[in-house]
Amino acid sequence: MSDGFHDDMLCGASEPYPTTRFDDRTSAHMASTPLDWYRFATWLPRLGAVLWLHRAGDGVFPHARLLSRGVLLLDHPALAAFSGSAQVKAHSVVTARGPREWLELIDVESCCLARLYLLPDSDYLAWDAMLADCAITHAGASAATRWRAHAAFLHCALRGRRQCWQARTVRFPLLHLPRLHVLGLCAPLALSDLGQQLAQRIAEDERAELHFACP
Repeated sequence: MSDGFHDDMLCGASEPYPTTRFDDRTSAHMASTPLDWYRFATWLPRLGAVLWLHRAGDGVFPHARLLSRGVLLLDHPALAAFSGSAQVKAHSVVTARGPREWLELIDVESCCLARLYLLPDSDYLAWDAMLADCAITHAGASAATRWRAHAAFLHCALRGRRQCWQARTVRFPLLHLPRLHVLGLCAPLALSDLGQQLAQRIAEDERAELHFACP
């Protein structure tokens, strides 16, 4: 296992709890070629340092997802979106603060559960290869996309039962066992000043609370 995962698994490890599972077959009606979540998970560690946006307190931890090659166990509560997502879309836009690229994890009701933003420290070659290998649709940019952060903020404020966005600078270690794949979430091994600055700007634009390290 790469990325020192045996040490980093403690950064979100917990005693066993009931798991939430989302069968890939439930998302088949949303796209002619459903995302291969196993293939997608294997690409995440190669991205290096990224910014992960998620909603706090999303259900019971740990979560799991049934894959074509076993089970994906999500070893951190901030990864809950992986168990409830039906599809993943790529976005890119040029803002007043510079270009940005990110993924959105979307549920069956077309609600965004989490976002993964590239940082200057990310591996852009791995990103391009992942999009091509996983056939992830590029949604493009629009006025609605540029301002959805503000809409999400208002939506969050009006729905008290759901908490607002949290942002974390992270990497995704992945452990492979027979029929079991464990996806973790830990702080990057290193993060440049430019990466920290961009993470701060994105968090501000998304009205998210920023954490530079895993709790």
